[in-house]
Amino acid sequence: MSVVLVSEDSRTQREIIVHLLREIGLTAIEASDGASAWQKIQQHSPDLVVADIVCPGINGYELCQKLKANPTTDRIPIVFCTMKTEAGDRDKGMKQGASGYIGKPFDPPELVETVVQLLLARGKQCFHNDPADDWTEVGLMWLEDFENARWAANAFQKALEVDPNHRLARHYQDIALGKLERSRPCTACKYYYGGSPGGNCLVCAVHPYGPEEEYCQDWESKYRR
Repeated sequence: MSVVLVSEDSRTQREIIVHLLREIGLTAIEASDGASAWQKIQQHSPDLVVADIVCPGINGYELCQKLKANPTTDRIPIVFCTMKTEAGDRDKGMKQGASGYIGKPFDPPELVETVVQLLLARGKQCFHNDPADDWTEVGLMWLEDFENARWAANAFQKALEVDPNHRLARHYQDIALGKLERSRPCTACKYYYGGSPGGNCLVCAVHPYGPEEEYCQDWESKYRR
């Protein structure tokens, strides 16, 4: 099973990320700062690192530099998960050698998909030996645990790209797409942002988590914050 090191000085955020990774069957190792992260990287040779940038001692940029400068660790992907979300911060992180960059507050499905996709790209095992099974497992987690039909449908599609005859992925993709259709037109955004009383709206299929870059078509201006 793949091993992921999580370097995060916030205990709460670290535990959330570790929980997400363990829920999908990965082995997660914790580090509360850059120095201990580097020590554990040398000890355990993880398959991937998720790291905050702002942390005591060795910051995320410096950790990435050390990782990429060492021939025994330079192939380990590192994903930054950080509050530093300006374009310049992202560019700097990717130039340091990061394989992924996720802004906080992060979407759990985005974090999980980024980690799984990078592991599968390196031929690492997530759940089973078959990547189609791996993506199907991820899709089921998003569909059942997060109730996120959009991300689930994407995962099932990735499974079907690997194996077009994967019956389980096809079956649950149909379920996920059905949920998406039933949630359109989207009225949930009005509720999610305080515009609809009662809380009886469907889950938003387009923007199920945080603030969106593009508004839903039936998002009325009076509901915008």
